Amino acid sequence: MKSLPFWFIAVGVLLGFAGMLWGLQMAITQDHTLSPGHAHNNLVGFVLMIIYGVYYKLVPVAAGSRLALAHFILALIGALTMGAGVAMATSGQGEWLAQIASIATILGMAVFVYTVFRNRAALTV
Repeated sequence: MKSLPFWFIAVGVLLGFAGMLWGLQMAITQDHTLSPGHAHNNLVGFVLMIIYGVYYKLVPVAAGSRLALAHFILALIGALTMGAGVAMATSGQGEWLAQIASIATILGMAVFVYTVFRNRAALTV
């Protein structure tokens, strides 16, 4: 089974690639209406997931906890739904998915904050 850092980074690069394709589609069509969704996809789906993955690679003791798995699940829910949720809200199709994505993302960040401080002695950078 692959390690937790791998899964954070794998999701991150896939969502980063999807975000680039989405940006290319907007550039080709010259329709940037959904650019807030594109930007949120790239930030939450690519940047945050990669940062999380690199942290867990640098601090393997943190990656071995059940809390890290809960963090991954929350971050995954947020990353997979944020771009689409913001795009839906931007286009007037409702804010419910963006709300779910936001809650999952902030809870994931709260778990990450706790994890970083809990394992501060293990970070040797």
